[in-house]
Amino acid sequence: MSVVASNLDRTTDARVNALLQILKTPIEEYQPTRVADVIDPHVKPKMYEVSWVNAPQYVLSASEMKTYKQPLKLQLTVIAATGYIGSSKLIASSGSKNFDQKVQKSLLVARLEPIPMVDKNLSYTVEHEFTLHPPQ
Repeated sequence: MSVVASNLDRTTDARVNALLQILKTPIEEYQPTRVADVIDPHVKPKMYEVSWVNAPQYVLSASEMKTYKQPLKLQLTVIAATGYIGSSKLIASSGSKNFDQKVQKSLLVARLEPIPMVDKNLSYTVEHEFTLHPPQ
């Protein structure tokens, strides 16, 4: 059985042209299926319990306690693998500048519960309120 070279070239050319046509045809962008029950993570507030390994400690004088008006709210950036606090950002002041500064300074040695077996560069942020409880 003999095959004519010109027929082979036309067959190969037809396959190549068909492949080129497929490659040139744009494909629709993938759209994941939507589930009606899924809640947008931005809508649902996440509540976490802060678990201290080494809680921040600070001492206030009587005059500093008088200037305290409300809980201090801070955004803490925590290094996940160690639990150490990399930085803190003031969200809402307590009304006492001294209290705010003492709490932020005490965070330098404070430590949260670490997350085991995570990348050492992984960090997360959490908002936490620091409340002053007067002695009873």
